[in-house]
Amino acid sequence: MLLFGRPTSSNTQKVLWTLCEIPSRPSFELVLASARLGADSNLLCDSTGAKPYGVVDTEEYRRLNPTRLVPCLVDGSLAVWESHSIVRYLAQKYAPELHLGTVEGMARSQAEPALSNAKICLRGFFKAGYVEKLQKVEEQIGETDAYVTGRDFSIADIVIGAELCRFSCGMTRWAREPRGFPTLVQLPNLERYFRRLQDRPAFHTGCLQHERQHQLLEPLAEGEYQLLLPKDTAA
Repeated sequence: MLLFGRPTSSNTQKVLWTLCEIPSRPSFELVLASARLGADSNLLCDSTGAKPYGVVDTEEYRRLNPTRLVPCLVDGSLAVWESHSIVRYLAQKYAPELHLGTVEGMARSQAEPALSNAKICLRGFFKAGYVEKLQKVEEQIGETDAYVTGRDFSIADIVIGAELCRFSCGMTRWAREPRGFPTLVQLPNLERYFRRLQDRPAFHTGCLQHERQHQLLEPLAEGEYQLLLPKDTAA
């Protein structure tokens, strides 16, 4: 199994996290792949900031993934692209309990919409309406008092959690910079939820450690939890 992507990509992190959640996961190799977003962008460069990883511009990669984006998973003779499609595929094939969420399968009807809407709901922080979107997720977690779709962890939590991880790490980094910063509403349910995710080793291995590196944050100490919102940014 091959995974094409970069660990500082939140979409690649969703797939890495999913793979880490699978107890008997297939062995896989992460093939570093990316391209520049534009002439002045270094967002998708390698760790030295000198050049993009490449790969996505090759004809071989185009045959695997016509969009030329990352991530892309190759499992045997099958190539799957688009992060949420890959997460669904891995759960359905290797860990159906992550897809269904409960033994009864009640989360199937709930996890799929949450999976589809996660990027719409939680991307673009600081844009108009973002706080309201966060508050909707805050209310949903308050109703379940556990995970996105209910009492059981599912793939919906992976895609929502990865977006929250990027938001939290970005807020942590920006709060340290010497500039004015907007005060955000308190989100107690999401704070507890984000801490709950941090109790999962797979979240640290597949997502949080990579995002902290991406945001130039030092590693967390053993037993240390990251707040969703830094203390000086929450009202």
